[in-house]
Amino acid sequence: MPRTEAADPMPTDFNPVRYTRGASRDHRRGSVRVRDVLLDAYATVLGVGTIGALAGGLVLAMRNEVARALGSGAGGRRTVITADLTALPDGVAVTLLLFAALASVMAGARKLGPVAVPSAEGYWWLSLPVDRRQFLAGGLLRRVGIVWAAGAVLYLPVGFITDLQATFGGQLAGAVVFGLAAVCALLLAALRQSAGNGFPGGALGAAGGLVLLALLSFLPRLAAAGELWSGAVVLAVVVGLWLVVFARMGAIPGRELIRGGGVSGHAGAALYLMDTNELGRAFASTPRGGGTSRARGWYAKGARTPFGALLRADTTAFLRTPGIWGRPVLVLLLCVTVLLSAGQQPALLQLGIILLSIFAAVPALGTLARQTAITPGLDALLPLSPALVRLSRTALPAAALALWSTVFCAALVLLGAGTPELIGLGALAGVGFGAAAVRGAYRPLPDWSAPPVETVFGPVPTAQTGSLAQGLDTILLAAVPLLLGLFLGYVPAVLLLAQAGFSVVCVLLVMYSRPK
Repeated sequence: MPRTEAADPMPTDFNPVRYTRGASRDHRRGSVRVRDVLLDAYATVLGVGTIGALAGGLVLAMRNEVARALGSGAGGRRTVITADLTALPDGVAVTLLLFAALASVMAGARKLGPVAVPSAEGYWWLSLPVDRRQFLAGGLLRRVGIVWAAGAVLYLPVGFITDLQATFGGQLAGAVVFGLAAVCALLLAALRQSAGNGFPGGALGAAGGLVLLALLSFLPRLAAAGELWSGAVVLAVVVGLWLVVFARMGAIPGRELIRGGGVSGHAGAALYLMDTNELGRAFASTPRGGGTSRARGWYAKGARTPFGALLRADTTAFLRTPGIWGRPVLVLLLCVTVLLSAGQQPALLQLGIILLSIFAAVPALGTLARQTAITPGLDALLPLSPALVRLSRTALPAAALALWSTVFCAALVLLGAGTPELIGLGALAGVGFGAAAVRGAYRPLPDWSAPPVETVFGPVPTAQTGSLAQGLDTILLAAVPLLLGLFLGYVPAVLLLAQAGFSVVCVLLVMYSRPK
């Protein structure tokens, strides 16, 4: 059995990563043609330029709309949220969004393992008497560069839309600072990998990282306003964290390095194949022992019918799933914060924010369904029809999302969105959202054998996009009456009936859709 927990106390200077990559590069050098490289570079530059032009036009249009809404005539337009007295101070909502983004980077990096090796290579390399830092630092540096570039690019549209007073140079400075803050989040996740070996783990380590990220989330807007000291501060934090992480790389357990490499490879393959369900499985957590003991009494009571037994088992597994409420609660808080800070924005913009929040929160409640969808043969062995099996899978997500939608609509009503009947409308919509979560979990794999369809806009991969749309279509179907009620500000009886009918249709689509 290879030893993967620690290197020998007297390591050699041999770097297996550098040697392996050099040998692989020499092997490929004779099979790569310069013409193919130039064509690939041309296609990449053309695609990036086209996407950049479209994104720039959209950002400028949104910036003009925000500037017009903040003008003298903004107060008379129809809005969803009318509680202007509760509006947050200028810049608070954007700071909270930046903090949420940094916290997401830290949480996602902790799952992927910022310091990691592929599983097969890890079992070979970690058993060699070499200094681990030599072949782990290169991969971490590449991830640092990617995170910095992605953070800087993603900050630019947010800065241009939300900070109208900043100059173009100030926006670039804010993007650079936010990219460095994202690097800090990545390095904090790397530091947490060595938890238990001199670094606090669990809730204490996560709380310390979140406090630091909360402080850093104020710096991008200061940099955009011309405060250059903010850039020096975040750069000093990056350098300090890098020195600490580099010194502690040898203390990261080998099983943690291999685990991170396995999750990274799994997630990368899912992204390449456009399989969002497999991406969710790559990030899924393992059940905790405490949840098992709490659910034992409920599961041991038994059931009188096969459907009751399956529903009891699904309920137990749902209650044991860790972290299932994290994303919905965070999305709800962020959406309410954005709506508070943009109380004078047009109604359609506010409804778009609410719809995006629903799209972000609903798939999180389909975690259990994604796990059971891996083995459809086990469902076929149950003494139940496929429709009843899907109905059992839908029961708990529908109940959970009905509760989430009720709380969400109650918060909107308190902020002046409309009459209290909107709360009942949200509860009915939550049933449809639960069905959408399960429908998305059972979506078929993208069919890469089907050729793209030629259209006036060029070839379109309809087989792949059709697979990705399954689940999103039912979310939109269930959200239409709810968004209409929010736009009107009151709920006619016919709208309640329509919402109930739409939610029932979503449930029936889940029960009787044929898997492809």
